[in-house]
Amino acid sequence: MSPNKAAKNLQSKFSFKKISFSNIRKILSIFGSWFGFFFIIYIILLIKAVTVRNIETNLFFAAYSIIITTYILSRFLLSYFHKSIPYDKNYEPSITFVVPAKNEEDNIGETIRRFSEVNYSKEKIEVIAINDGSTDNTLAEMQKVSQEVRNKGINIKVINWKINRGKREGMAEGIKRAKNEIVIFVDSDSFIDKDCVIHLVKYFSNQEVGAVSAHTDVFNRDINLLTQMQGARYFIAFKVYKAAESIFGSVTCCPGCCSAYRRKYLTKIVDKWLNQKFLGVKCTFGDDRSLTNFIIKKYKAVYSPEAKAHTVVPDTFKKYFRQQQRWKKSWVRETFIASSFMWKKNPLAALSFYSYVFLALSSSIVFFRAVIWNPYVTRAWPIAYLSGLLLMLMLHGLYYRIKVGKRAWFLAILSFWFHTILLIWQLPWAIITIKDSRWGTR
Repeated sequence: MSPNKAAKNLQSKFSFKKISFSNIRKILSIFGSWFGFFFIIYIILLIKAVTVRNIETNLFFAAYSIIITTYILSRFLLSYFHKSIPYDKNYEPSITFVVPAKNEEDNIGETIRRFSEVNYSKEKIEVIAINDGSTDNTLAEMQKVSQEVRNKGINIKVINWKINRGKREGMAEGIKRAKNEIVIFVDSDSFIDKDCVIHLVKYFSNQEVGAVSAHTDVFNRDINLLTQMQGARYFIAFKVYKAAESIFGSVTCCPGCCSAYRRKYLTKIVDKWLNQKFLGVKCTFGDDRSLTNFIIKKYKAVYSPEAKAHTVVPDTFKKYFRQQQRWKKSWVRETFIASSFMWKKNPLAALSFYSYVFLALSSSIVFFRAVIWNPYVTRAWPIAYLSGLLLMLMLHGLYYRIKVGKRAWFLAILSFWFHTILLIWQLPWAIITIKDSRWGTR
């Protein structure tokens, strides 16, 4: 054997060993993370076993402790059993993309361009873009990219409103003008992947399905700490919580980032949805959650983990606070509405829904008692409460590490801590100011 050939064989053997050791380290890392994940669950259950002893003296707070533990652990369990359905190549309904936009000159071009790049029959695609009273170059960007889209054989309409009417008006306009079977709403700062459409529409082969949520990750994740935290929160919100809801066809919010609806179901409710009022005030926020509510009252709403999209999230605390406050207010309104019919759904889905409502409305009371009132009265640190909170946060962080990798997995812990400790007071404020519609970001 020549020296060169011997060297190559040695190098090949060394590479094989290197790859093997690398795989072993990866397997051990994943195993360690899963071990930590289930060990935390074990510790949490031990703590809750002690909590049960106090149920007679502190019924409300003991019940809260048990319900929140059961709720969170059940989300992870149910999401594990969420399975996607196979794509049927013989089922290819026509689709209409609808994208309303106001002052999105930096993103709208790429948003629309992605529609022409999807792996789908171009003759079955229609695009409706609405310029909703923009004061920047959004319209010019729409017109510029529309020619590129037409050159690929896709029909596109650009609608120009000189005066801002709001996102809901734009979505409704898209529904009324759409000619195809499936309407896909995409926010003007979101971008879909090439296979997104095929993994959205496959669920509509079931006539009971009225809406499908795509999986959305954060596009500008690496800008700063705030966007990184949102990246972790988005991932878990979809992979765990929406997946759990999807088991029963009761996804409570198909987000505007990217969600698909059956057009014939939308046309039945579009006018009522457009003119929706709550406490005598016309609804001008929470459009996506509201539309989902109208759908799941009669049909199913599911989640497609393979349908991938990315969205631009707020990169300053001021923008983020306004967004979260608007979302909290829409949650209050739409949860109140959904409470009137969710009991008709699958018993487990209904139980989960009403449990979460109880937890959300009680969380600020429990936090105040545990962290402020009890320490003031007893002069003792809230060690039990904070320990339980930390364990729950670590559970989310480890799950993120297992699914995504080492990429700043601790930010999942920081993100949920941020929401639990700092933004917990937004919900009570949202209830107090529910009739104030000035929190919108557009």
